[in-house]
Amino acid sequence: MNEEKFTGKADVYDRYRPSYPAELIDWLYEKTHAETVADIGAGTGIFTKCLSAKPWKITAVEPNADMLEKLRKNLSGIEIVNAPAENTGMPSASVDLVTAAQAFHWFDKKKFMTECKRIFTPNGRLAVIWNTRTETDMQKERNEIFLRNAGQYDSVNGNANADGKFAPEKYFSEYERVSFLQSMTMDTEQYVGCEMSRSYAPKKGTPLYDVQLDELTRLFEKYQKGGTVDVPYKTDCFLGRF
Repeated sequence: MNEEKFTGKADVYDRYRPSYPAELIDWLYEKTHAETVADIGAGTGIFTKCLSAKPWKITAVEPNADMLEKLRKNLSGIEIVNAPAENTGMPSASVDLVTAAQAFHWFDKKKFMTECKRIFTPNGRLAVIWNTRTETDMQKERNEIFLRNAGQYDSVNGNANADGKFAPEKYFSEYERVSFLQSMTMDTEQYVGCEMSRSYAPKKGTPLYDVQLDELTRLFEKYQKGGTVDVPYKTDCFLGRF
């Protein structure tokens, strides 16, 4: 079970994680014409908030208590469900579009598919979305820091790499993919905070927490210009049917 991966990280996650391009929300709205959408693994509501730009009825589903508390503070006027992705408790045949932003890699894929099929309306579709950092010299050095200090970080791709760890052609019967580029300008606090919000980053109070903070701060100082760095991201979305 992965419900506790982000326990104790809700504040830093909510404050520093990147958002998603408005163009992606426009694309999903035009492609699906959905009236109801369930954002599953909603976390603190970063993607859910993006969805609120359109007039669909939104339900946010999140199992982690810390993330759920922040989600409730961040968003009003939407239904919020405390449940895992594989057993949402939502009514059958009630959702036109399910979204999983920066969350799908934590799910039991087969059970999640079964749950999607249960809650889908006849034309229901799933959108799997990731923000992925693009390769730069700074990113390579960042990966090396995590490899040294974060025991759960098992490769330079992390655990949410869309190209490396998701095979949409095997999961969906048919799908479309769209990608958008964006860049986040970050100061020291934002950069270090974003990196420390990762599930695999050492948690406060653990032996390598201060080491990780120090190394990330020194990395920022190496690459900063005028007190900020630009961190490029690619946002990938796979919209499919089963």
